[in-house]
Amino acid sequence: MIAAKNKQISNYTKTDKVECALDMLRVDGTALYHAAYPGYQSNFTRDSILYGLLAGDEKALLTQVAYSSRHQGKKFDALTGEEPGKIHHEFPSGQWRGRPTVYNACDTTAMYLIAIATLVDKGHHDILGTYKRSIQRAVRYIRSHVEDNLFFESPKLCGASSFAVRVTYWKDSVLNGTYEEPTYPIVYSLVHFQNAYALRVIGGVMGKASYVKLGDRMISAGIDRLWNKDHFIVARDGDGAVIDPPSSDSLHSLLFIEPTDLPDGYSLSIERYMRKLETKAGYRAGIPVGKSNDDYHTRYVWTHEQALLNSAASKHWLEEAAAISARIVDYLEELPELIDPSNNYAPAGNAPQLWVVGAAKYFNKGFMSLCGAHAKSYLLN
Repeated sequence: MIAAKNKQISNYTKTDKVECALDMLRVDGTALYHAAYPGYQSNFTRDSILYGLLAGDEKALLTQVAYSSRHQGKKFDALTGEEPGKIHHEFPSGQWRGRPTVYNACDTTAMYLIAIATLVDKGHHDILGTYKRSIQRAVRYIRSHVEDNLFFESPKLCGASSFAVRVTYWKDSVLNGTYEEPTYPIVYSLVHFQNAYALRVIGGVMGKASYVKLGDRMISAGIDRLWNKDHFIVARDGDGAVIDPPSSDSLHSLLFIEPTDLPDGYSLSIERYMRKLETKAGYRAGIPVGKSNDDYHTRYVWTHEQALLNSAASKHWLEEAAAISARIVDYLEELPELIDPSNNYAPAGNAPQLWVVGAAKYFNKGFMSLCGAHAKSYLLN
């Protein structure tokens, strides 16, 4: 078993340190959380749901689903990036390049649906009734971004020419390439597979065959058209240009793809591709290319992502990748956002960070798979 081959973790850090970090991030004594302290003191849907999934914190997931549904997009707004059915990125909103960032994310709606499906699978069947209309709006949002079975991002859908942030999935600083901002519409491989998976699992728990079938078609299209020799490309933009710097996105994508979906040898090819990102603390998120001075999502090992990569590797029985991503446990004492391989593996960024707390709980629990090998398996065990 992969779990047995992963480094076994037993109380690598005191439970009270993790719980203290959670208390620092808690909003008014509730199970709703800020993303980080002292930075990122808004609520981020992505961060909170990933925390809940990694930690197995059903109360946090229920609270975040309720909060996200209240702020779900209702109209088209070129300033904020709002679209009907879209789930917020950051609330209260931050500001970037003189504009609010509140709806500047194209993966949060998928994560919202995955969280709901996860909770149903854990016995919270009543939420399907509670959020029925919200789920329908979220699915319509995803469908509005699907063309020829590929999920695309474009600010034109909310009436804008660009967003406040340059990139609207979790690596949301700049494109790692010859230019920093996308030419729209753009297909991000990781986001594509996240949205396809979301349709599959929400369709599964609701008995909506049409959702599942669209998700299936999207998975097949992504595998056929986003694959490049031994990995998935990072993105393809509106000019048809392939954006493909070294990136952790391919292994990350496997978290949202079933082993039975992939042709023989694909997952092992990704494991070999990832070796260029290997460090003694896990995998770097990328390697900087081009002339950008912004290396936030390329220079570092992102602590929380190692748990996601570990789970993806475990799901696809990639022993080497599971072991490499588990190396992060030696660097989690202070719950750092980042580890800097270029600076003697020093902690960097913000601490504590909510999804890093989730990663700590994930590794402390000793299980190494968030997604099983079947269509009706979810990110929460």
